[in-house]
Amino acid sequence: MKHLRYLPLLAFAVLAACSPPAEAPPAPQEETATITEATPEEPAMPLEEAAQPATCAEELGADAAQLLVDQCLAISPATRPPCNAQNSCDMIRDEIRRGCGFGDAADNPAFCGDYQ
Repeated sequence: MKHLRYLPLLAFAVLAACSPPAEAPPAPQEETATITEATPEEPAMPLEEAAQPATCAEELGADAAQLLVDQCLAISPATRPPCNAQNSCDMIRDEIRRGCGFGDAADNPAFCGDYQ
């Protein structure tokens, strides 16, 4: 019976010997960043800010963005549509385009003609 208490240790040693060797971690790669030169008229923006699109309200103004949002809410088939002036105008327009092309187009609002 004394030999049975060493059985789990023996099983672990056998399994460890059968497992494939651990691979060495990959060598770290150097990150490269694109640096833009600042012109006197326009200061350089950090890379994170340059990649983010402007909100629709910033791009078109509050009234025009609200018109897009209202159209989006009127036609979107989604339960949680991206119809928000804080999203990009392209995202809102894509949702309107998707909604206008969804199902039977006979009952679509007049503004759908602008998105086809």
